[in-house]
Amino acid sequence: MFQPFLPSTIKQHFLQFNSVDDIPQETFDRIKKGFAEQNSENPLISIVVIAYNEEKTIIKSLSSLSSLKSKYSFEVIVSNNNSSDRTQEVLDKCGVKSVFQPLQGVGNARDAGLQIARGKYHLCADADTIYPPNYIDEMISPLETGEAICTYGRVAFLPDGNKSRFALSIYEIFKDIAIGLRAIKRPELVAGGASLAFFTRMGKQIGWRTDVARGEDGQMVLAMKRFGKVKMVKTSGSRIWTTARTLDRDGSFF
Repeated sequence: MFQPFLPSTIKQHFLQFNSVDDIPQETFDRIKKGFAEQNSENPLISIVVIAYNEEKTIIKSLSSLSSLKSKYSFEVIVSNNNSSDRTQEVLDKCGVKSVFQPLQGVGNARDAGLQIARGKYHLCADADTIYPPNYIDEMISPLETGEAICTYGRVAFLPDGNKSRFALSIYEIFKDIAIGLRAIKRPELVAGGASLAFFTRMGKQIGWRTDVARGEDGQMVLAMKRFGKVKMVKTSGSRIWTTARTLDRDGSFF
């Protein structure tokens, strides 16, 4: 993919604030209204977002999630993983359903959301990520048709002060090639928890790994491979947009 500019559907949610106090009340009101309109008493799909000290970043994710459109009924749950900042305050002001998980760790956070999920299908999400408007239908369709028991999507990166969108788009071309090759035999190496869908019942039976600091998503996919096909969704409407924090953590583009 070569896309040197942010699509308008993503740009509108690319909200950046230095403090919770800087977020306008109308932004909270808009997001809260979106979640209220989405709310279903009998959701087919549960979207579970994990968050740890994301007071400055989660507003962009909530903005996009509150604007999702789908032919399926769904719910959004945020699993607050023992945040010590104002993350819970943001969640409350946005009117999104949340659960507090005092046990630290990504696996624990994902498990807390999984346990209260009511949907037949489970969609994993992250707090620093913007989701495209038709994301749900793109990811769930292969599960509904029986084509796969687990799906995962591809990633694009949001620009920051150190990395331009142009440079990131070049990087993504090579990243997509590498991921595509690895996915042929080892999808568990490239599937990520920011964009992962599966049957809720199966996820509960397998359970999230809570004894690892990273890689709980790959472990879940590895376990699911034994029961059916794991499919990468390659449509443009399924590509999520996340911060470049993982690149910063791993070092340079190389």
